[in-house]
Amino acid sequence: MASTKAAFLRIIVRTAASKKIGSGHVTRTVAVASELERMGAQVCWGCDEETTKYLREHGVDAEQIHVLRDSATAGRSGEAEASESAQIEDAKESLSINAADCVLVDSYQLGFAWQRVAKAAGVRVATFDDLADRPISADLVINAAAAEGTYDACAPRARVLAGLRYAIIGNPSRPAAAGPGTLLLAFGAADPRNLTGATLQALAVARGDQAAAIPNTVIQLGSGAAHRAQIAESISTMAWVTFAPSGPTSPGTPTLAIGAAGVGLLERMQAGVPSVVLVAAANQRALADASVRAGAAVAVSSADAACAEALRLLGKPSTMARMAAAGRAAVDGLGAARVAREINRLVGVDLRRATMSDANMLLQWRNDVLVRAASHTTDEISWHTHLRWLESTFARTDRHLLIAERHGRPVGTLRFDLAGDCATVSITVDPTRHGAGLGPAILDAGDAWLQANDPRARRCRAEIRAGTDASRHAV
Repeated sequence: MASTKAAFLRIIVRTAASKKIGSGHVTRTVAVASELERMGAQVCWGCDEETTKYLREHGVDAEQIHVLRDSATAGRSGEAEASESAQIEDAKESLSINAADCVLVDSYQLGFAWQRVAKAAGVRVATFDDLADRPISADLVINAAAAEGTYDACAPRARVLAGLRYAIIGNPSRPAAAGPGTLLLAFGAADPRNLTGATLQALAVARGDQAAAIPNTVIQLGSGAAHRAQIAESISTMAWVTFAPSGPTSPGTPTLAIGAAGVGLLERMQAGVPSVVLVAAANQRALADASVRAGAAVAVSSADAACAEALRLLGKPSTMARMAAAGRAAVDGLGAARVAREINRLVGVDLRRATMSDANMLLQWRNDVLVRAASHTTDEISWHTHLRWLESTFARTDRHLLIAERHGRPVGTLRFDLAGDCATVSITVDPTRHGAGLGPAILDAGDAWLQANDPRARRCRAEIRAGTDASRHAV
């Protein structure tokens, strides 16, 4: 078992990858985990043996990875959940890795039974879902392709992060897979249906008739893909086709892409690369539809249709320019940060009444330059003035000054000023924790505290200085 020393935020990530299912689950969980670590979170990973290679390729330290003896995902693919007993054993072993505030789960095999074990242990559960076709017992559900109301029936008590603003892309600084003026084929690292080969064959036939219409083509395919050797042999006589550099790559700046509707599609949208989407699996349909609604892609049902649509678009540069702009507008690359903040909010905080022993800390926070910039009074406060204000505050019956804590460590303050049945809210977050989603977490806890401790308050209001977007988003 890893160290149980309390961290600011303790996360266990449970995910899976393989040649059959590809690395999309790993890509998006690593992106969120990286954002959580920037906040100061301690992140541990639970997985089967095959997944470790993919985690290492995505930069996860070996010391963070724990291979499960009773993994419910080992050797499995497809969308069916593992048996209830297998999920229960997997969950118990995963939770034994370390003390955790929240688990982030991303695997079709781990569903309601797994989530129920975690929640029974007092751990919050966040899960990625692409299906919305089964009961979910998570606290937080993330689906960038979902529309409002998608989870009303299968996850009625969960907070749902739906829409492309929560789309998770890989690392946009990775080397480009293709340069300007090229056509990119990108059906995922594994491409188990060999859509790459089928599309390449359709392009070769079309090129025989109209070579000038089809630009140089770059294939983005994992080194371990089952069909890679076969494709390598077939392109040995095609001077216009090359493989992208080995290892995980981003789409770079090709003119157009033909690909699947996985994480790679989101990367292409963020990079401003228009796409012809050929759905590789049923779980990709919703994301394909979302990209079409956004105006960034065209969906087709066969390799031949993909080739025909690509040829049409290549002859319409103004259409591709509009698609590129629509993709960048829909996927801004900040989805992982948004999800990480929501996970931090989900974990929440504890509240206690402030005392004089908090005086020095409160003054340091209040006089921080960023805190003053968001306050109605931007001048620096003196120690003497601060003490007088605290003494007056503690003597009042119409004001509550609270300290927000996580694992016994102060992370912010919350003040309620009552006038009649209305409580005006003021929140200060530890300046070293700005941008981590603690403001909403403190506000959530404050609402519950006020209901339990002051029946006079029936409604709350917040006064926000112009230009303080973080404060505005918290309420």
